[in-house]
Amino acid sequence: MLPLQIGHRILHKASGLAGFVTSATSHRGWNRGLVTVTLEGSTRTEDWPISQVTLRPEAEQLRVLGGEFDPPKGFPLNVYAEKQS
Repeated sequence: MLPLQIGHRILHKASGLAGFVTSATSHRGWNRGLVTVTLEGSTRTEDWPISQVTLRPEAEQLRVLGGEFDPPKGFPLNVYAEKQS
């Protein structure tokens, strides 16, 4: 099982959707763990099976979790940094 923490950026194996872990994992039976994810760039929240997620590379994780990603204002709803003019 993945050592997921709140704030990890993940990908869904089947659909390729990018998400942001927003809740601790929950277990529904001996082999059915679910993780609550907010889709990046959306207000949509879904529960994904832990077996169907992969962590994004460490460089794409938040700085707090050892990565190099500085989220823009409004993350995870806004995944694009504002352009400086």
